[in-house]
Amino acid sequence: PLRRRGGRPAVIEPITAGFWHRLLAHVLDCLVGVCAWFLCSMWFVIGLWALDNPPRDLLDVALILLAVQGLALALHIAYHVVLVGGCGQTLGKMALGITVVRRDGGAPGYGRAALRCLGGLLSFASFGLGYAGVVFARERRGLADWLAGTRVVDSSPEPIAAPQITS
Repeated sequence: PLRRRGGRPAVIEPITAGFWHRLLAHVLDCLVGVCAWFLCSMWFVIGLWALDNPPRDLLDVALILLAVQGLALALHIAYHVVLVGGCGQTLGKMALGITVVRRDGGAPGYGRAALRCLGGLLSFASFGLGYAGVVFARERRGLADWLAGTRVVDSSPEPIAAPQITS
């Protein structure tokens, strides 16, 4: 390992993930989420009809639509909290080699992942205004990152070239 004077290990600052990597990871996560939601919703509706209980009026249809939307929200929260809290990455972030970490570089944990998910929902509810920090700030931290005390970094930085030894 690299050593500083005095024998202490050198600290290598993680590289903040760029906007385009984060955006592409978000798109991949959306694709995963839509596929999971579609399959779960399809089985939910099929299950209702299999019980010989098709919707009888407009109120029944409205309740089914509300339940399907609630399912989407529950899947979204579970996906982000479980994956970010457990390993610091969603499937989209894994594919692009980026990771969510605390400000001090540690694993975020489930509480911070839940706060981060809440921040993402607030950013979405504010018509994307909460994502402005990802575009304009030096650290690329959006509202979700500020709320949770996290940041998104490259988990696979470029390798450092070994010094050439000549004999």
